[in-house]
Amino acid sequence: MTNTNRRPQKKPTKTLEKIFQEINRRHVRIKRKEKKNNNSILYKVLQELLKIMRKCDSLFDSMKPRLEYLGSYFDGLRVGQPTEYDINVILTFHINYNRIELDANCTENGYTSIIMPEEFRRLSKTPATAEKGFKKTEFWCDRSYHLLVNNFRSWMQSVVDAALNKLPLEDGKRILKVEDKYFKIAYKMSGPANTITICMKDDYVIDVDLVPTLSFKLPKQPSNTKIDFDKVKQTKISYYFAVPKPSNNDLSWRLAFPYQERYYTDNTNNLKSALKLLKLFRDIQGFNKLASYFIKTLFLWEIVENDRDFWKINSLNFLVLHMLKKMRDSLAIATIKNFWCPEHNLLEKIKRETCENWSNRISNIVNDIERNKVHNPYIVLKYFTKMTIPCT
Repeated sequence: MTNTNRRPQKKPTKTLEKIFQEINRRHVRIKRKEKKNNNSILYKVLQELLKIMRKCDSLFDSMKPRLEYLGSYFDGLRVGQPTEYDINVILTFHINYNRIELDANCTENGYTSIIMPEEFRRLSKTPATAEKGFKKTEFWCDRSYHLLVNNFRSWMQSVVDAALNKLPLEDGKRILKVEDKYFKIAYKMSGPANTITICMKDDYVIDVDLVPTLSFKLPKQPSNTKIDFDKVKQTKISYYFAVPKPSNNDLSWRLAFPYQERYYTDNTNNLKSALKLLKLFRDIQGFNKLASYFIKTLFLWEIVENDRDFWKINSLNFLVLHMLKKMRDSLAIATIKNFWCPEHNLLEKIKRETCENWSNRISNIVNDIERNKVHNPYIVLKYFTKMTIPCT
């Protein structure tokens, strides 16, 4: 006999798509007002600091430094609040770049050595250029005139130190005046970057990584390189960078292709939202060793394997689950190939056991979401936020 008094099951008030959109809006998207305010402070502080650096070091000044605003924030891929920025300080040698030799032999994947020509060696000895600070360049190279990563970084650090030491000191921090406002500045070295911390009211801080960078232009490319420069050329963007990232090899400069990556990720509809949601998922699940660039690389591979309509015609919830499965499968074999240098496995320094554990967790999570996405789509809150799940 049928129980006519049984209450019908309530339908969820929101679909899985709407919930993902809401997570994106509340937990991922940067607030416009805060973004505008931080950008204004960032630009003004850095321009003022750059002026002081140029006055403190004639060599730095002669290299015509310019700031390039790159990294996840400026690519529209930043998760959370706008408090961390990557700024490349592009430096230019006053020599014929065609005579600079790039050679990837005896360097790691995606790296190159930089061999300076004779005219660079003369800069430190010619009185006119030696007086402008080029005497310091004698210490930048080894006997074969390979540009040394650590010596170049040390020089850049000395420029930042000299500029900050010009500023008054208060409570262990330097005070920088910009227009009619005062900012407390702290400083430390971090990898290839010089990290500047801008301290404001209520303990609010902005961390800025200043990365000294050399720029090169196609058709120049390293000999013996494992990088797929045909893929670089397909973007029709000629400029790429060499960054002095510390490693066991002091001759190895890491090559970076931020403009080319931006070419692939721009104008792709839901792609950026899906990518940011996977970064949020990584943070919530505690996959701390899974770097943001590894996640971005998964998307870069997926972009070239599909046409651009793929990111337009498919919903956000489909794309998030689709890319979670891609992440699961890559972690299962502990491999994410470097987009520019496929012979290089980005996960090489993460234990296989760790990767497999993460893969199994993602598999269980995806299965749970797919089982419940119709009757209880709120299940995703459990995995993408720290919120409690409402009863349906």
